[in-house]
Amino acid sequence: MSAYANSYSGTAGTVIQAGNLGTLVLGEDTRRTVRLVPKVTSAFQDRDEAMAELGAWAEQAEAGGSRLWVITGEAGVGKTTLAVTWINENRHRFTHAQIAMECGGGPGEGRGRGMEEVCDHYFTQTRTLPGAAVTLTAKMNLLGSLIDGQPVAVLLDDPQSAAQVEPFLSNLPGVLVVVTSRIRLPGLAQHSPRVLGLSPLPDDAVRGMFEEIVGAERTRAEPEALDQLVRICAGLPLLASQAAGLLHDDTELGLAELVRRMTDQGRLAALDAGHDESMVGPSEVFEVVYRALSPPAARVYRAIGLHPARDFDQGLATALFAESPEGWTEGLEQLKRRGIIRSDRRGRYLMEDLTYEHARLAADRDDDASERRRIRGRIADYYLRGAIAASRCLQQRWTLSPLYDEEPPFPLPDFRAPADDRAPGDGTDPIAWTRENLPAIMACMRRAGRAWETAGPVPGYRWQMAEATNAYFTREGPSDERATILAWAEEDADACRDADAQARIQAQWGEMFLGHGELDKAEERFRRSLRAAESGSEYRGRGAGLEWLGITERRRGHAARALEYFDLAEPFLDPARPRSRALLQMHRADALALLGDPAALHAYLEAGGLFRQLAAEGERDHANEGKVLAGQAELLTDSDPRRAHALLEEALSLFQAADRPYQEAKAWELLGDLGDGAGTWQEALDLYERLRLQKDADRVRSKLSAKIHPEVSPDAAGGSQAQD
Repeated sequence: MSAYANSYSGTAGTVIQAGNLGTLVLGEDTRRTVRLVPKVTSAFQDRDEAMAELGAWAEQAEAGGSRLWVITGEAGVGKTTLAVTWINENRHRFTHAQIAMECGGGPGEGRGRGMEEVCDHYFTQTRTLPGAAVTLTAKMNLLGSLIDGQPVAVLLDDPQSAAQVEPFLSNLPGVLVVVTSRIRLPGLAQHSPRVLGLSPLPDDAVRGMFEEIVGAERTRAEPEALDQLVRICAGLPLLASQAAGLLHDDTELGLAELVRRMTDQGRLAALDAGHDESMVGPSEVFEVVYRALSPPAARVYRAIGLHPARDFDQGLATALFAESPEGWTEGLEQLKRRGIIRSDRRGRYLMEDLTYEHARLAADRDDDASERRRIRGRIADYYLRGAIAASRCLQQRWTLSPLYDEEPPFPLPDFRAPADDRAPGDGTDPIAWTRENLPAIMACMRRAGRAWETAGPVPGYRWQMAEATNAYFTREGPSDERATILAWAEEDADACRDADAQARIQAQWGEMFLGHGELDKAEERFRRSLRAAESGSEYRGRGAGLEWLGITERRRGHAARALEYFDLAEPFLDPARPRSRALLQMHRADALALLGDPAALHAYLEAGGLFRQLAAEGERDHANEGKVLAGQAELLTDSDPRRAHALLEEALSLFQAADRPYQEAKAWELLGDLGDGAGTWQEALDLYERLRLQKDADRVRSKLSAKIHPEVSPDAAGGSQAQD
């Protein structure tokens, strides 16, 4: 591997540069040194395959093949460097002129440079007097007559639209046009372009660049730091060459120290800071694009830089500038056209990693502190109110946050409950929305817990977000993120000295531990919840604490003690919410069933009647209605297996409608226990494994093994009853 300096000597012919692609020296059959490089260049490394492919295309072009080439790839991957290097090494093919034009910069409210500017530069550098050629058409005709079929290469760096490319294809026959762009520009298909997608460099190539530029002695002295640098540079020559250059120029700078700076400050910021004022930092690559944006697009660009993650959804795009939606839409569309952001089928947008770093730098520089606070505040508010709206579709519990009763000040996604009768493509899935936005949600919670630009922590934000995301975590099963969110929420509720919030968060801790099967930890949290509720103003918190303690005792097998807690909880039920009474009756039935009390079946029937009443009133609780049916089925497995089977099938459909994979798995397991065969157990096993519930998965796996190998006893297979 070898690094190229992107310089050459020899017979250059006429070399023209428009924009900021470098300082060019013109020659007419005279040996001169000519540089054709961008202001920010990268060491050229390990692109042998790409160079060979371009060479093959050149041979085909000379034989009548396509003379339009498009090199695509993410920012900083080396598109321009590859094109420049190839033209430099193949200048013998283009003896009349090599024209390089930086299309993205310049005046024009985001329209970029065009053909007329190239004409003017060409006339100036070749000392041609345009005379009467004052219109664009006349200038293009004059340029065509001067070139007149002579071999010419034109590099169009980062054009914004096909309109900037078309004149070179329509008016300059025989000219080779090389386009570099983040995306494939629409509107060029009729010219049958050759497209080369440039990928990041492999780690070995980046490592080789550091060893060659910095020196093997220094890189061998810090092998772990070298590995980290290679990882941080992510195969992007722009970063790798700049980092290697800093280390080369500053022999006192250690690799580990540079890693620390790039990690703490951001990669672009750290590398820019390492240059003196006479040098151009890597951010200049992005500045050229940023300066060419229209004001609405530039504002959107900076707002994305303040977002805590590189990806975001259409809902944020609507909410962030709800007061001026036209400007946001216009700006967003321009960023999409330029390839600065991409969208996927889900309606989410993504900004490339380095571009996102630059957008954040631009926001810090060009927006004042009050505007940055406004944008960050709106982002945080969007995710909290969005999580609250999503939770409304996922649960019917009573809630504590006052935001549940408020109209949001901006539009939110049209969430569709899992059991909604609308077509699957209609509305936004609240589970998917929460999952996809969880990194941003957690970043907003982290930010809310510390001072930010002279503003202190935001009281109440984190415990309200924990309440709003609880239904999501209940459905998705245990996760590390849930524990992190609850730890932040607990700290927040304590700081707010809000006893009701403390009770709610402690109850959610207990619910999580209960789901893990850690009953002692769950009980401790539920007792803390009860103590907090007893000093708060929300009486329903006391009822919830007592009811959860009863559920924990039932899970322990202490059914009588569970019934005592349920009796204590009953006076704290909300008379305006019949669902609370239905749930308590269901829990009573579970405890009675554990005792073997015949009254359990009657209790399940009573609970089922209450849930059916809710369904008739348009408030169907699919999940808990399914639990009641499954409870009845377990009692009837011996006395009326046919009825038990029918109840389980009905329960299964309710769990699937409610998107409750854990309960669905239990129903599948019970159907297998009733003799439906290995297929139903396999369905249960797949779900348990997806939910990472190892104990449940092992139990079903043993049953499957016993089915396949009958010599394994039923007791060894885990019995016939699903565990709670």
